Amino acid sequence: MPTNVKELKSLVEAAKQATAGLEGTDLRRTAFERVLDHLLKNGADEVTVANRMGTTQATSTETGSQSADGSFADEQQRVDAIATYFRIAPDDVLHVFDASGERPALAVHTSSLDTRKAVATREIALLVAGVRTALGLKTTTAHIRDVADDYGRLDSPNFMSTLANMADISVLGRVGSPNRVVRMKVSGAEKARELAHRLIGD
Repeated sequence: MPTNVKELKSLVEAAKQATAGLEGTDLRRTAFERVLDHLLKNGADEVTVANRMGTTQATSTETGSQSADGSFADEQQRVDAIATYFRIAPDDVLHVFDASGERPALAVHTSSLDTRKAVATREIALLVAGVRTALGLKTTTAHIRDVADDYGRLDSPNFMSTLANMADISVLGRVGSPNRVVRMKVSGAEKARELAHRLIGD
């Protein structure tokens, strides 16, 4: 244990240096606390060990555990990804989706969707799950519900049962959960593509 303020400051500084190369505030804070605790228990002789620990952890983070950025850099990349998924021309994407932000939105006119709420909900589910899949985003029932509500096609009492009974998507999670993950099946992707082509007039 440190015997004076000067020695304590020295140990704190050593812990800071040992963890300075780590990415992420939470990781750096946790590592700092552990290193400092080790130094406080073992004394100043462990300073070089702490520095060595910091170097090793930083290298490990940089080469292995650090998550890679796989997001789309700009609108054009998002448009191209959506076009590829739906097998439509990039110029046609904007007739169906708004890809200007990182989270895609449905851009079709309300009149393009079926007037029957259950049918429109199924159309919205295919389009929302499809575009989010194209961009590598998870889809939940809340995403579909919000769009159905925005388009005036939300049938609240039957919404979840409508999705659960769709053969072209999988609704995960427990029955009764307020928000569940939705996965697109292969048949759903094909139907989503057919729907996109119909909406752009192909």
